[in-house]
Amino acid sequence: MRLITMQSPAGETAGILHPDSTVTPLAAAGHSSVMDLIESGPDAWAEVEALSTSGGGESLNGAVLAPPLPRTPRNMFCVGLNYRDHFDEGKRPEGAGIPDAPVLFTKPWTCLVGHDATVELDRAASSRVDWEAEIAVVIGRRGRNIAVDDALDHVFGYTLSNDVSARDLQLEHGQFGQWYKGKSLDGFCPMGPSIVSAAEVGDYRDIEVELRVNGVQKQSFRASSMVNSVSRLVARVSLGCSLLPGDIILSGTASGVGHWREPPEFLGDGDTVEIESPQLGLLRTYFSE
Repeated sequence: MRLITMQSPAGETAGILHPDSTVTPLAAAGHSSVMDLIESGPDAWAEVEALSTSGGGESLNGAVLAPPLPRTPRNMFCVGLNYRDHFDEGKRPEGAGIPDAPVLFTKPWTCLVGHDATVELDRAASSRVDWEAEIAVVIGRRGRNIAVDDALDHVFGYTLSNDVSARDLQLEHGQFGQWYKGKSLDGFCPMGPSIVSAAEVGDYRDIEVELRVNGVQKQSFRASSMVNSVSRLVARVSLGCSLLPGDIILSGTASGVGHWREPPEFLGDGDTVEIESPQLGLLRTYFSE
């Protein structure tokens, strides 16, 4: 199943996106929001999964999409340096290697925006705004100290995200970086267009992702190239820290970011970033000053 949240003057409405691109309000299945469905558990997920395969809903044309999960229970968990080619493209200290344990930081849900959103570049804050295509993992079942072998049972689904990064803020203290500040400005987490259930995705390792800036490919990768698998990420984040339904883990980006290009490339007024996946859809974001 694919779940979306639509924005209107009357508020947010969650919907089931059908294969024919029509939408049925999630309320028709007895759920007020995507979060409500997630919290309702696996039996409810299966019922909506069955409904999602049919068509005949309302047209999606003209709908304004919010992030599929507009508010998470707390800050989103994020993973750095989780693709070897991204680590290798950077200018790392001599002798440095990828850390044995996942590198974790957070982003607040207040920086979430949906598909086709326009993000205003605040030049008082940053002049070096960069892109990072990522696969976001949505947690469905609560758990603490989750075993690696059980981790995927706690995953509700997957969606696309852009871990937009102000490199000047992120790196202003050198190796003692401000990852949280540099990645948490308003609009710095486009996400969507929908959450695709784990049942529909199947083996997440087959997910393919491409990022384009103004139509030019900058990143292309598969989830199978992660250094730390989704199972290991879920297990590690849950170590002594209960994961909650609706929690989101951004699983890291691959090579091709603007900061490490020669010369470096950063986003500016009028730029369009598209992140596309055969499994997860198209997430488009406009940038303006």
